[in-house]
Formats: sequence, structure tokens, C-alpha cells
Amino acid sequence: MKMELLPFKELIKQRCGLSFEGISEDNLGKAVEVRMAQAAISEGDRYLKLIAANNAEFDELVSMLTINETYFFREAEQLSLLIAQLLPRMLEKDPQRPVRIMSAGCSSGEEPYSIAMALLEAHDPAMSDRVNIVAGDIDQQVLDKARKGIYTPFSFRGLSDELRERYFSAQSRHDFQLHQDVRRLVSFHPLNLLANERAPIFQDVDIVFFRNVSIYFDTATRHAILKNLHQMMSERGILLVGVAESMANDLGVFRLVEEQGLFYFSKESPPSTAMPSAGIAMPRLAPPLSERPTKRVVVPGPSADNPKVLLAEARRLSRDKRYDEAGALLRGMLERHPENENREARLLLAWMYLQRRQFAQATALAEKILKQDDWSREAMLLLGFAAHWQGDREESLRRFKQAAYVRLDCWVAQYYLGEAHRALGNTDMARRAYRMALQYLQGDPEPNSGLMLPLDLPLGEIRFLCEKHAHGTNANGTGRQ
Repeated sequence: MKMELLPFKELIKQRCGLSFEGISEDNLGKAVEVRMAQAAISEGDRYLKLIAANNAEFDELVSMLTINETYFFREAEQLSLLIAQLLPRMLEKDPQRPVRIMSAGCSSGEEPYSIAMALLEAHDPAMSDRVNIVAGDIDQQVLDKARKGIYTPFSFRGLSDELRERYFSAQSRHDFQLHQDVRRLVSFHPLNLLANERAPIFQDVDIVFFRNVSIYFDTATRHAILKNLHQMMSERGILLVGVAESMANDLGVFRLVEEQGLFYFSKESPPSTAMPSAGIAMPRLAPPLSERPTKRVVVPGPSADNPKVLLAEARRLSRDKRYDEAGALLRGMLERHPENENREARLLLAWMYLQRRQFAQATALAEKILKQDDWSREAMLLLGFAAHWQGDREESLRRFKQAAYVRLDCWVAQYYLGEAHRALGNTDMARRAYRMALQYLQGDPEPNSGLMLPLDLPLGEIRFLCEKHAHGTNANGTGRQ
């Protein structure tokens, strides 16, 4: 007979906010069975009473339920923003006060240690005395692992060989010890983000990293956690969430700010780049045109008229977020060869217009592409993104629906169709689209579903979001891998 999991779900959610639906409910059932066997308990009611009264056993169960897969220098552009902009700005405003940085939901330590390494790389070693890094997680086992600082190559996916050699010593073929001069910069402590009482070390924090964690929680729980983080932060506090989580955490607790094409939340009044809530997760726009000077494009010499060379250079500039240069290069290419209907060049140029908030140009070019190719998924998606960013949710839904119908197996189109339905409150339709996206995300899908747009979507986060939304999650819920 199947065990009744509802009492376990309610207790866990009450204590630490974790929600278990769909696939994750199956994981909960398996974890409970394993812990019951280890405790030599055969009745579910008895084990429920045990975890309700025994904090250590409750922690053991929770440790089996959280996904602690992470790696060094994940979403490195946010670390660059911290080191180059946020941290110097705070130190300049108040040179006498150290900046306090917190990694909330730190898992096995890769995130806070990445912050420490980035700090050592960019600044004089004395700078570390002006920065305090604290980290917390509800999982006691991963905290123990973090304190030891021993990692396998799986954690080095975002770390260069140079940095690994500089900061790690090989203990064996598969184990590497982080150097003590980095480990000493971070202190680890138990942290329950829903608890009313927290260690004093988690108070008056200036910058909080709360990345790839909120996917575990429904909207109401996320709102409560954000309010707790708000109370824990100083008046100049800044909150950074995962790239795919910004819109899902724009719940009125903090102000959403955009800087250098990245989003973060602030307790202070936002600068002029503050963006209104968009309601769903979309690819990020670059900074407004006025904030980045247009640079003169240098076209590759002897191959200046080679479309493949020019397209490769445009893609490289796009990856470096040099959208003005990429756009100028593509325009020049198309002007020199008007007879050459290079669809990829036109799609990339429309994407550049979109990134520069030149919505009229992006829309006109995408519609022109559609007239030439009625089945262009990329053009339909571009029109969907443009409509979304201009606040026209109905038009956005129409365009994403078109893209999904053109190719049912395009997981990108199905995912954004689900997002559009969810933003409009069409819960059942949203779930259906998420299930379709999830079906085509199984196995080893192409990163952008074979599209010619440089979306750079994080497959792990998208897959997790689809699982979450496809199985009865609150229609506004989102976002930790």
C-alpha cells in the first residue's frame, strides 16, 4: 500500500518551505522509505513523529531531498558585476565599513568560494580584509563538505585550468583541496531561510547571493523568504538571484534593477535603469543604448566579404554583449550584398535590434523575414519577445503559439508558450505546454532546439522549471538546480 505523504509534505513545507509535487513527490517517498529502513521503522506515522521531534533526523531527511549540484564560477557574469561594480561602489561610499556578503543556500560551497577567488583575482590581497563572506544552508551534510573544501573535477566545469592550478592542490586523481588562504575567507553556518530566529552573523548583510534556490519554493513561500532576506540586509542591501529567476522573485519586496544587461534587486531606490516586472522569465535585454557607446567595427581583413566569417564574428560579438558592433557589422554585410538573402544574418540583426530595445526595427525585420518564410520559428519567437518586452501579453502569446505549432518538438517554443499562458493565468494550458517542452527536453536535446538565435538558455534550469510547472505547481511559481 502506498504511503500517505501529505503529512510529510506539510511538515517539511512548514519548517523549511520546500514543496514536493509531481516528480519531486516521488523523490520524497523514496527518501522517506530509505530513512525509515535505516531507522528500523516500518510505520509511516511513527517516522513522522520521529522527524517532528528529532531535529537531527529531520535534517538527514532534508539532506536527501535537496539538489546540491553546483560548480565554481557558475553564472560568472554576476561575479564580474559584483567585483567590478557593486563591491567598489559600496566601499567607496563607506570606506570604514567592511562589505558583508552572504551566500544563501550555499550548498557544498562552490558559490561563496567562487566569490572569494574572484575577489583575490581582481584586487590586492588586503582587500579581503574589507570584505566578510558568510554562507548558510539548511543541509548540515553539505556544510561539512564545504568546510573541508575538497572537490572533484565535476565542480570545475566553469573554472579555468589556470585558476584550478592556482587555488587547488591534488589530493588524489579525483579529489582536489581548496587552499587555506581561500577557505579562511568564508565561514559556514546552518541557515533556514523561513525560520524566525537566525544566527547574528546573518544580520546586516550588504550583498546576498540567493541563486538557483527559489525553484524549490512556491510563490507564497518565496515571498516569505524574500521578506526575511529583506530584514537580514542592511539599508544599502543588494540581492542577486539566478539568471532564470529574476522575474519569479519580483514580488514587490525589493526593487528590480538592471545594470550592464544583468538584473538584481535593491532595498534602495533604483537607478534610471530600473525595469518593471515582466511577470515571466525571458532572455535578458542588454543595457539601454545610451549607456554603452557605439564602437567602430573592425571587419576581418582578407575575408571581409565572406558571409561565414562575418556571421562568426557577429556571433562572437553577440556573446561578448557587443550588440552595437555586431549590428553594424551585419547591416554592412547586408547592404553590400542586398541580393544575398542570408536568413541567419537577418535573424541575428533582428536579435541585435531587440537587445538594443529598438523594438520597431526588430519587429519590422522579423515580419519581413516571415513574409519570405512563413515557417520561420525564429521570426515568430522574435516577435513574441518584442511583444512581451513592450507589455503586450496577448500578442506575445499569439506569436509563441505560432512558433510551437510550426514545430511541436521545439522545446524552446513550447517553454515560452507555457510562460505566456502562465503570465495570463491560463493554468491548464500552461501545464500542457510545459509538459510538451519537458517531453522534448528528455535525453540530450540541442541547446537552443536547433534555432539560429543566440538564446543561451540554461538547460538544467529550464528542465527543472518545466517539471515544477507541469505538475500542478501554483501558476505563479518558479526557479535551484
